[in-house]
Amino acid sequence: MIKLEITQEHQGYRITQCVADFLPELASVNLKKMIKSGDIKLNGCLIKKDFEVEAGDIVEVYVPVEFQRFPLLDIVYEDKNLVVLNKQPGTVVVGRVDRNTPELMSMVINYMRDAGEYSEESGCIPFACFKLDVYTGGLVLFAKNAEYFEAIREAVRQRRLQRTFRAIIKGCPDYERGEFQHFYVKDGDGKYRVSAKKMRGSVPIYTRYRVLESNGIFSVVEIEPVTQYLNQERAHMEAAGFPVLGDHLYGDARTNKKLGIKYQALWANKISFNTGVNNMLEYLNGRTIETGDIDFPLVNFE
Repeated sequence: MIKLEITQEHQGYRITQCVADFLPELASVNLKKMIKSGDIKLNGCLIKKDFEVEAGDIVEVYVPVEFQRFPLLDIVYEDKNLVVLNKQPGTVVVGRVDRNTPELMSMVINYMRDAGEYSEESGCIPFACFKLDVYTGGLVLFAKNAEYFEAIREAVRQRRLQRTFRAIIKGCPDYERGEFQHFYVKDGDGKYRVSAKKMRGSVPIYTRYRVLESNGIFSVVEIEPVTQYLNQERAHMEAAGFPVLGDHLYGDARTNKKLGIKYQALWANKISFNTGVNNMLEYLNGRTIETGDIDFPLVNFE
C-alpha cells in the first residue's frame, strides 16, 4: 500500500488525476474501478466516488501486484521471440486468484511494455506456453507473439520440447531410473487420476524418473513427464506409490501435515529443445535452459 499526501498543487484535483500523476505506471488501470473495489481510500475511509481532494488529504493506493516493480522478474533466458522465467511458489501463471496473489502474465505484459515490445495492434503480446500450479515453482516459457506460441505448442505435441522437474518424494523407487506407463483420465470433479487399465476417455501417459538422492524415507528425484499432460508428474508419481511432498491435491496429507510443508516440493528446472532444422525454432535446436535456483521446503535427509 502506498500513501500519497495531497499538496497545494493538486488542490481540487480528482482522486484519479492525483493517482495518475503520482503513479504514472497505473495510467492504463481503471482507477475508478479501483475506488469502487476499495483499493483506493481517502483519509483512511472507503469511498465509492472520484472525489475532489484538498491539500493535506491522504490517498491510500493498494497497487496491483503486476504493477509493483519488486520482486523483479527472474529471467533465465530471453530472445526477441521468447522469455523463460523462474517462477516462485505462490505465483499464478495466468488468472488472478485475489489481489494479493502475483500473476506472472500481468508482470510479463508490464515488462514488455517497459521494453517497448508490447503491441496489441501488431500482435506482440505474451502467451503462456504451459502452466504451473500456483504452488509449483520453476521455469515458465512465454512466447512474445502468437506465431511463436503456435510453434512451441506444435513442438510440445511432437515431443520436440521436453520439460524436466526436480522433486522430493516419499519413499524410493526400486531402481535408480525407470519409466511409469499408465492411463490418465479426468474425473467429474475436474481432478485427473491414473489408472492401470484403459478406460473410456483415458489417454496413455509415460513418465520417466531418476533418483538423485535418498535416505530410504524420502528421495530427491528428476521427473520427465514425456506426454506432458496437466499435473501428470504429480498424479503419476502418487499412483506409483511415491507422492510429491507438500502436494495437497495428489500427495499424502498425513505426511504433509506432520512435516508442516505448505507447498509442494516440485520445481520445473529444465526445458530441452530438440526442434530439428528448417523450422521457426531451429535456432534453439539442441539447447537446454536450466536453473539451479530451486527453493524447496526444508526436509531432513539425515
